[in-house]
Amino acid sequence: MAIPENSQPPRTAPHSAAGPSAVNRPRRKPRGRAAIAILLGVLLSAVLATINGLQLASLQRALNGLGMPDTQLGGYDAGYVESVQASMTDELYERYGATHYLWDMLFPLVFAATLVLLILRVTRGRKVASLLMIVPIVYAAVDVAENLTLEAVFASGTIDPGTVALASALTVLKTILFITALIAALLALLVRPKGSDSAEVRPTG
Repeated sequence: MAIPENSQPPRTAPHSAAGPSAVNRPRRKPRGRAAIAILLGVLLSAVLATINGLQLASLQRALNGLGMPDTQLGGYDAGYVESVQASMTDELYERYGATHYLWDMLFPLVFAATLVLLILRVTRGRKVASLLMIVPIVYAAVDVAENLTLEAVFASGTIDPGTVALASALTVLKTILFITALIAALLALLVRPKGSDSAEVRPTG
């Protein structure tokens, strides 16, 4: 029986020269960028926190050891704020306002964004991520609100006990939320999908 000339055995598709790793490479690039962004966020948060701490410490030295309300993590009353206000000068007010509107405004935003990115990266879409992300976001909102409230306290001619009580509550809440945000980031690392890193880079055959 004659075999047609154009009859050829079926050809198998050649394997890509790039290999399986070429398929996984596009997945790994975004994760690498996220890791770099998290690292930069941590470093920037540390720098901002250090600068803010040095500024507040400088103000405390200028006030003969009387700490600014921001540093009274257990809260304060109207009498304490009046003592601080009595020792403040125009130059110290300018430095205090610059701290509130720059370093102490940037730090909570950068810190919260870094933790949110970390939680999203390590949990990878798990439902727990939505709960954990709420903590750093609320912390940033409370810290910014505390700054604005204290600015309103010192900008007014007389000390309003109600406004001081609000600022004090925000200071205490800020401290609690900061610690809780760090715990949320730790929990995200503990509940991350096990073995998922190796599964993404493993050849599929």
